[in-house]
Amino acid sequence: MRPERVRRGDAQVVGIEARTTARREADPATAAVPALWRRFHGEELGRRIPSRTGTATTCAVYTDYEDGRRGGYRCVVGAEVTSCDEVPSGMVAVAVPAGEYLVFAARGPMPDALAATWERVAEFFEPGQPRRAWTADLEVHYPTGSAVDVLVAVLPAGT
Repeated sequence: MRPERVRRGDAQVVGIEARTTARREADPATAAVPALWRRFHGEELGRRIPSRTGTATTCAVYTDYEDGRRGGYRCVVGAEVTSCDEVPSGMVAVAVPAGEYLVFAARGPMPDALAATWERVAEFFEPGQPRRAWTADLEVHYPTGSAVDVLVAVLPAGT
């Protein structure tokens, strides 16, 4: 299934963060992102985030990329907010810039469906067009537990 191209406004996410690499994430013993999710849910950190948007979704933002997919990046697991005026202790705020995104739908048992979707993302961009922006990518996790939209920032058409 081909991803849908959308234009999205900017967003703010508040949550907990880790710096990691693709190599680290490939090893379950050292993977930081699943540990963030376990902590976020285990400590019910979503309840501590003020000014959440009206949705019941949770998010992961991937940003601060070093050298595209070969380098390190930052991951923030949290929730979209309407204001970053109050960031709870131990949490951070991150901006997801406005821009063009390709939406890849992950459906089915998680985390396997999500991992397969990220593999599709990597394969999709190998031919070269469109080109990834490497600004910030966003996962939107829906409350059903079996649906995630992966929004990958792309450069505007023609660049």
